[in-house]
Amino acid sequence: MTVAAVQIVRIAETPPVGFETLREEAAAEGYGFIDRLAGELAGGIYAGDADLPVMLAAFREGGLVAIGGLTPDPYDSAPDLARIRHVYVRPAMRREGVGRWLTTALIQQGLAVAARLSLRAADARSAA
Repeated sequence: MTVAAVQIVRIAETPPVGFETLREEAAAEGYGFIDRLAGELAGGIYAGDADLPVMLAAFREGGLVAIGGLTPDPYDSAPDLARIRHVYVRPAMRREGVGRWLTTALIQQGLAVAARLSLRAADARSAA
């Protein structure tokens, strides 16, 4: 995997091309958070150019391979805290470095606006 092989793009108003396929794959694995993300995108919470919330998508060879967001932490209103959320990497792209590139971009964006970041990855399949 080379840096040039993965493109990270900010998503603002509409789901990127390939989102429905990614959503179907997530549902087949039992992940419901992509459905919640779809609702948030439809509700416009990622629209605009504010520092938070932000949604990033990773593309490889033109196809959507991963997605993840950064929002104020919904469980802790501390102003210096942001939460990494809704991170999903398509199964065929796991162990290829895509998740690392995406989360690095989310961390960089997050630390530019908040002193602390949180992430909940309760599923054992989320292991790096």
